[in-house]
Amino acid sequence: MDSLNKSYIQPLHELRYSLDHFMRALEYDENPKKKEKTKKSIQSAISHLQRAYSDSIEWMLVNVKEEYTLTLSCYTNEVIQGTFPEYYTEIRPNLEKTTQIINDYKIIKSVEEATESSADSLPDNQMAAIQETANQFFSEKIAGKLEQYLQTLHLRESSLIEANEKEQKVSTRDKIIIPIITAAAGAILATLITTFILL
Repeated sequence: MDSLNKSYIQPLHELRYSLDHFMRALEYDENPKKKEKTKKSIQSAISHLQRAYSDSIEWMLVNVKEEYTLTLSCYTNEVIQGTFPEYYTEIRPNLEKTTQIINDYKIIKSVEEATESSADSLPDNQMAAIQETANQFFSEKIAGKLEQYLQTLHLRESSLIEANEKEQKVSTRDKIIIPIITAAAGAILATLITTFILL
């Protein structure tokens, strides 16, 4: 679910397709002549589960980025940098890295699927690269990291609010009070100087 309580239906479709392939595999498994179909159905089911996972992670990433954007849009870069420096040094770069990992995985999977459906097969070194990218994607524990980033954001919100209030007070002082005092002091000084010059 996103911040508007809308969900992304694609992972649910992938789960449904996966279950369909598993049910077919069970049906084929009853017939010894259909061992190859059983194996292919199980491989298809696994592919659908992987796609459901990648779609879910992608949706979660979109929502985490949106939450950061909405929350941090109220604050200046100086407030964020002073109160929440790891956003710029760690979290934001990692969110971009995660986006790239997801994109790489999706590209690799589409190349892999296109190769499986065509008569041509990829050389072993390219298949090894595809498998390495897939393994990296699944070993990253992205969901846990994204959840941790959200918790960090919510823990920092009160500090951001306090820092923003302090900055607004200082800003009010700098923009209103100091110019008024300076103008008044200048007027008094000008009056004193003109009074002494005229004497």
